[in-house]
Amino acid sequence: MIGIIGPEDSIRLVLAVAEAEGRAGEVTARAYTDPEQAPELARELDDLCQVLLFTGRIPYAFAAANGTLRAEIDFVPHGGIDLYRTLSRMLIAGAGRLPRVSVDTIEAATVRETFHDIDVEPPTEIRPIADDNGLLFSGLDEITAYHRERYESGAVEACLTCLGAVHRELSAAGVPVWRVEHTRAAVRDALRRAWLAAEVRQSRATQIAVMMIEVSAPPGRQRDPYQVERQRLRLREALLEHAQRMRGRLTTVDDSTFVITTTRGTIESAIARQRAGHASLLALRNVDLPHTVGFGAGTTIAAAEDNARKALALGRQDGHVQVVFPDGEVYSSGDAAVPRRLRETAPGVLRVSEQLGLGPLSTRRLLDALHQMDPAQVTARGLADAYGVEARSARRLLNALRAAGFAEEAGLHVSTGAGRPQTVYKVQLQRLVSALDGDAS
Repeated sequence: MIGIIGPEDSIRLVLAVAEAEGRAGEVTARAYTDPEQAPELARELDDLCQVLLFTGRIPYAFAAANGTLRAEIDFVPHGGIDLYRTLSRMLIAGAGRLPRVSVDTIEAATVRETFHDIDVEPPTEIRPIADDNGLLFSGLDEITAYHRERYESGAVEACLTCLGAVHRELSAAGVPVWRVEHTRAAVRDALRRAWLAAEVRQSRATQIAVMMIEVSAPPGRQRDPYQVERQRLRLREALLEHAQRMRGRLTTVDDSTFVITTTRGTIESAIARQRAGHASLLALRNVDLPHTVGFGAGTTIAAAEDNARKALALGRQDGHVQVVFPDGEVYSSGDAAVPRRLRETAPGVLRVSEQLGLGPLSTRRLLDALHQMDPAQVTARGLADAYGVEARSARRLLNALRAAGFAEEAGLHVSTGAGRPQTVYKVQLQRLVSALDGDAS
């Protein structure tokens, strides 16, 4: 399920596009009157949806800054095609003349490119919301004040904003303002990315996970064999009950080590309950022997067990339950607010990372992004959206993949709207995965 969060007019557009795609039943929406309400609405939908899609970068930023969400979050970007439509309307209204304008939210490079495409000098008054270093504003009032100051000083004749609240404030103040709204094409692209991300998350939830239990003998010498056997039976009964609650399977490794095989989704649900302060499957019940528990997730049983052993080693150090995920992220029951990562030392990952000029964890993140895309039709813009970087950074990544032999140019994609043709790359995804796993062939 995809959760949509935005103002009412944007919500209506998204729902209409979802219905046209025949997937209206796969989305649920919450409307706000102020973007600052976005975090509360996101928490409301968090347990229901795999992905939360915000209709703009501002509500997305508010939600991202207000606590951890289980769902993946994304936003519908305002791009060149949205700006192009607004400029066309302004040209019609102005009998072919485009006033000097100030612009917010849209990246400066996209604004300049769109103006150049219609042979108009780009504005110098561009107020982006974010750059590579994060947010550049402290609130909507600052953006509204920016536009008013530029208009009242005579620097511009009109304002372009992507934000409904800013549009209302400027209109009420008598400032000429146009709102840059999403086109159906932009919304459709964002919805398709969100649906694909939801499918990836669903697939990831079915990854193998392992709970490894290491039991220690009680202090002192225990001579009575009947008491030892009763204790062993009580332990096995408690572990079987826990495996049943986890919908998993119990396996005995040796007299002191036991494994419950389950799914990543089960473990992530247990983490969510533990974070909320509820009883969780991370802890064993009715086990009176000293024990250590570690969880690991992976794409294979061997990988999951290896991560569980790493979690056990961490647990012996601090006494807390640890969960180690495939990308090296570590969750600890002792300090849920501070995520940690294991240093990536797999030879294949280190070798590929050096070839690409990335850190090992960034290489894993790049692989996750490529898994969300059609590897035969990767563009810089598509990779930028999936990986979460600027388009220029995505182009550098694709050039690095090509130079390392993991991608090749497959043609050009010509957009029906504004914008230059984009190079399409075919990424040898299976070859990249094999290289990361250490298979040099």
